[in-house]
Amino acid sequence: MDRFNHIPYSHRVGRYHFQMVQAKLSTPVEPIFGYSLQPYYTRQRQWMTDLSDSLSRLYRFFADLDKAAREFDPSRPNSAINQRVVASSAPEAAAVQADFRAANGAHRLRIVSLASGQSHTSKALPGDAPAVVAEGLQQFVLRMGEQEERFTYYAKATHTRADSLRSIAEALRSNSLVDARITAQDQSVALTVSSRRTGAAQSFELRDVAGNAIRSLGLDRIANRAKDAIFLWDGKQHTSPSNQIALADGAVQLSLHQAGTSDIAIEIMPDMEQLLRHTRTLLNGYNRLHAFLAEQPPMLATQKLDAFTRVAQTAEGTLGRYGFHVQQNGQLALDESTWHEAVAANFSGFATAMADLSRSFREEIVRVQNKPFASFSRPYQAAASSNPYGQATASVMQLHFAARTGLFFNQLW
Repeated sequence: MDRFNHIPYSHRVGRYHFQMVQAKLSTPVEPIFGYSLQPYYTRQRQWMTDLSDSLSRLYRFFADLDKAAREFDPSRPNSAINQRVVASSAPEAAAVQADFRAANGAHRLRIVSLASGQSHTSKALPGDAPAVVAEGLQQFVLRMGEQEERFTYYAKATHTRADSLRSIAEALRSNSLVDARITAQDQSVALTVSSRRTGAAQSFELRDVAGNAIRSLGLDRIANRAKDAIFLWDGKQHTSPSNQIALADGAVQLSLHQAGTSDIAIEIMPDMEQLLRHTRTLLNGYNRLHAFLAEQPPMLATQKLDAFTRVAQTAEGTLGRYGFHVQQNGQLALDESTWHEAVAANFSGFATAMADLSRSFREEIVRVQNKPFASFSRPYQAAASSNPYGQATASVMQLHFAARTGLFFNQLW
């Protein structure tokens, strides 16, 4: 009703009389004092139904295009433009992963030594043999760095060697720095005490304070000494207490498996397969939207693809070197062989151009989605013409049309 204008009575009557003359009719026998708006209401409802269906499909195409455009947003860590893959000449020696912050490029890795923890292993003795530990109170100490902890148990004369090992393992179970594990092979048993983490800082000492449990079982001798991993990354030496290493502020993660004397070639590059798949998705989303709007002139008459077409044509100048071009029907096409060569040669330029294109698409999508509902229809231009009875696209201007034709309204409305 905000578009319904007041028209003077004389203007309405004069226009009505003029139309009757045009129709070669004499003055009506009875003046028209009322008029039913049921036909206009029916046509209005049909127009709203058709428009609602068209808009729901339009917004679905917008959602698909917007989702595809988000994959080229560099601010989203999981977008396709930020995905990285790593190629290694020796994946069995080192596993490498890179996230979106990693710079593309080639690197050299040499693993000098792996990080390891410390372990002490007792003598392998028959489990049912008499214990070599003296009867009485046994007290020993575990020292790691500045930390020192004492353990105590009572050795009985009836204990076997297996009982002695189980007693030491049970005493060490409360400690959070080392693990104690009993292994059996044939008739022999042994106890291994090992640090829970790797690195030179995890070295420890076991020694007797009272009794002879540690010395007599051989647990004071080091079987494997704790050490840090040593490796060269692009010629620069690094050390690490762990074989899981983060480089470049965590952008690159190394998992060292085998030491060696030769360099490992590592290349960090964009995920071209995923990037091409999402590039196709973006083009298909644009082309489906283009085709849909081209098929909807009666209902979405004002929603032409002018803005989208301008964006695509503008982008063609920048993206043309990457195989993009606008076809005669206005849709976008991609030469994939040209795309592969150009993106491999200048990935940063492609990323910038695609980010601009996707941003323009998304801005236009938001602009269209924020438009009023009625703005998608064509105004009824024939309403003010010399022939207001001419049929045209149904729109929100039907009440305006009724007023311009000189129709009278009363309580029937």
